Amino acid sequence: MKKKVLSVLLTVVLATGVLAGCGSSAATTATQSGSTAGETGDDTIVIRSCFATGMTGAVNRFAIEKGLYKELGIEFENVEASADTNSTVMSLITRGEIDVADGDPSSYIPGIYNGVPAKLVGNMWRYSGCYWLVANNDIKDFSDLEGKKVGTAGASGGMRLSVLKMLEKNGVSTDNVDLIANGVYQTAYASLTSGEVDATIIHNPYAALAEADGTGHILGRAWDYIPDYYTGTIIASNSFIENEPEKLQRFLTAYYQVHEEVKNDYFDEFVVWAAKEMNTSEDVMRQAIESEIDVWLDYPVIPEDRLATTFEYLKEYGWVDPDVSYEGTYTNEFAQVAADTLGMTDPEAK
Repeated sequence: MKKKVLSVLLTVVLATGVLAGCGSSAATTATQSGSTAGETGDDTIVIRSCFATGMTGAVNRFAIEKGLYKELGIEFENVEASADTNSTVMSLITRGEIDVADGDPSSYIPGIYNGVPAKLVGNMWRYSGCYWLVANNDIKDFSDLEGKKVGTAGASGGMRLSVLKMLEKNGVSTDNVDLIANGVYQTAYASLTSGEVDATIIHNPYAALAEADGTGHILGRAWDYIPDYYTGTIIASNSFIENEPEKLQRFLTAYYQVHEEVKNDYFDEFVVWAAKEMNTSEDVMRQAIESEIDVWLDYPVIPEDRLATTFEYLKEYGWVDPDVSYEGTYTNEFAQVAADTLGMTDPEAK
């Protein structure tokens, strides 16, 4: 697999440089760089980036730490984003401080529409809403949520939308439920275990952890209710797209290569790494990852039908201005080359 990856990438680009990472108010951290900027080999590139944390960014971060990108001549300098990652990314791109990032298209597209100099250039390794509705043990089914407090992560966005659609499709009126913006990851899980909420939308591994610890159980998976909602994208600055297209192509192709390598060649090692990274047992982490394997697609080309549907939902609930359009905010030029180079076909093609 490694020889194949290297061979494919060398046919795609002839660029040089060093990869650099994302930033916030925190200091920049060099990642997987065998030398300082300006001292790398002729076939090494540098891209400034800002990557997601938690389960959303787990595979990419493992690939970086494992050195899978470095074997392909790609290095990163990474500065962790603030708690409001999407706003941080928009700010950093506007100031010209990063080249690429990943994250939530429902936040990025309105920013691009309103002048942020960037475009969506590909899908994340998974781009369905990998959220779980988890309830305490007094809640047996959706009907029991009436009169209860339900965590929605935020006041808008994909996680709250998931709650609304799951309630709607199970005949529960939101008028009879107390919806609470309770945060994500550990914060959301703590609100469930403390009794602040009776149920919450949440990422793994916390859904699996709730069942393993006996503190709650899963009521449903968000992507079973809104399978056409688009939640994970890769974004690049206009400057990077226009001035360094070879580097962008090299990075984007490598992104899907290393994710497939993790899935096929390093899966067990990834489970061990992720368990340690997210402070949970390996058994719980394996359950969490395997329960979402059906949406680990690694397909590059941005689906316009998902974009259209996603913005219909966002406008339905008044979370974006009705004038905002996704048209002109993305390009599949680089994603299509990556798909063709790697021999990937759309897993969701009808």
